[in-house]
Amino acid sequence: MTTCPTHQTSTPPPPAMPHSTTSDGFVCKGCAAATGSEALRRNHHCPCCGERFVSGCTGQPRRRTCHRCGTIDTHLDQWLPPTDPILELLGDNYTPSPWFRVWQEAARRFGPDIAHHLVQVTTEIDQTHLYGEIAFRGSVLAIRHGEHGFEAASNCPVTECRRGRIWTPVEIREDLLNVRLNGPGPRASRCDRSARRTRHS
Repeated sequence: MTTCPTHQTSTPPPPAMPHSTTSDGFVCKGCAAATGSEALRRNHHCPCCGERFVSGCTGQPRRRTCHRCGTIDTHLDQWLPPTDPILELLGDNYTPSPWFRVWQEAARRFGPDIAHHLVQVTTEIDQTHLYGEIAFRGSVLAIRHGEHGFEAASNCPVTECRRGRIWTPVEIREDLLNVRLNGPGPRASRCDRSARRTRHS
């Protein structure tokens, strides 16, 4: 095995908790290795310095951590370089979530104050859009984002349809204002509930 990142330039220290070779007939509940066996030592102790893994044994986990040597990928049998989530964030070495990208686009199109009050909603059945609500002082305006950009919701005008919504494409802040004041625009979709009933009938 490649020497761990901590000990690439120095000799590993003597193990503080060396593996016991005395056998008492018991086995580990996690990995089923017999006490005192080579399998138990390998499953519970750092192969570099002999320390017992701080994560113990959970039945051959993919990663285990030695507080002296670092973290080992037990499937690849390789030491992993030290990780620091803050460094990943500051170095832009992470992938933003799809919702964060939507939030960024909302800030660009509608302004940072609108984006500040935009919260994600995850209860929709439709999986082709990301849904959210502009929530301000107890009132909400539902929006969604998909392949064709943003759309804002209006209640279905049909009296019998109590939960259906009609979606109007919106590109700038004034479009949101028009939907809020005047309801669906000329490019609005049909009621989403009636569209779902049509698909499933």
